[in-house]
This record gives sequence, C-alpha cells and structure tokens, in this order.
Amino acid sequence: MKRILFITSIVFLASCGNSNQSTENVETDSIAITKHGEAITEEGAISSADFLSKFESKDSLEVKLTANITEVCSKKGCWMKLDMDNGKTMRVTFKDYGFFVPKDAAGRTAIIQGVAKIDTVDVATLKHYAEDADASQEEIDAITEPEINYAFEAVGVIIKEDKSASI
Repeated sequence: MKRILFITSIVFLASCGNSNQSTENVETDSIAITKHGEAITEEGAISSADFLSKFESKDSLEVKLTANITEVCSKKGCWMKLDMDNGKTMRVTFKDYGFFVPKDAAGRTAIIQGVAKIDTVDVATLKHYAEDADASQEEIDAITEPEINYAFEAVGVIIKEDKSASI
C-alpha cells in the first residue's frame, strides 16, 4: 500500500511540473500577440538572414530572432520549426519543457530568445518528431539517417498574427 501511495505521489508531482508555464494574450483590431515562457520584448530581434551570418563558424549563439513559423507539434505545441530563408528550417524547443506554443501557430511570426546551436538528431528522435507532426507510417519508416540541423532552445517566445491580412 505504501508503494502505491508513493508511486501515486510521484506521478502527481510530475504532472504538476509545468505549473509555471507563462502565457499572455494581447489582441488589437489588427494584430493578435501571445507571449510564452519568460517575458521578452521584440527589441533587438534580428532577421534569419542576419542570424545565419552571425552564426557562421560558431558552435552556439545566444540571440533574439524573428522568423516565420512553418510547423508546430500537433500533439502539445512542445516544439516548432522556423523558416530560415535559406531553404532550411530550425527546430525550436522550450527551455526545461517549461512552456508550449499554440498548436495552430504555423503561418505566424515568432520572436524567440535563447541559444542556437548545430545539433545532430538521431533516427529515433526524428521518428518521434514525425509522429508528433502526424506523419504517415510510410514517412516515419523512411527515416533512416540522422540529421545535422540548426536547433534553438528558447526561454521566451512572442507569436504575432496579422489579423488584417486574413480578412
């Protein structure tokens, strides 16, 4: 009985781990803004082209970046991909799994702050990401090689949607 109580307590405490997730919504007639994680501002954010030139020949870079969101984890919003304007994307995860972004954020603009690095993603993780993105089993089975990609661990995210463009 004590063992069951102990296990139940651990599960309860683990499920409360994301209680410090911070989300703020701001809406005007033409722009909707959501803020996630640590409070950050747009000031000082660089474009993806500027990012790529600053990141060249570095292992990592602490930066604030603005780019378009191309994809978001469809299960929880626990990662997103940004368009890097060079035919590539960059996967963004969130520090300590401490916050998530809206699952419908693809197509919006993100301002992210944190640390970028070059990362090798193993096959098992790539398959997990494909499952999160609702890929077909055939697409998942086709993943057989690790990938070397840009990776970003964000401490804060601002997501902007221009509502006037969709009217």
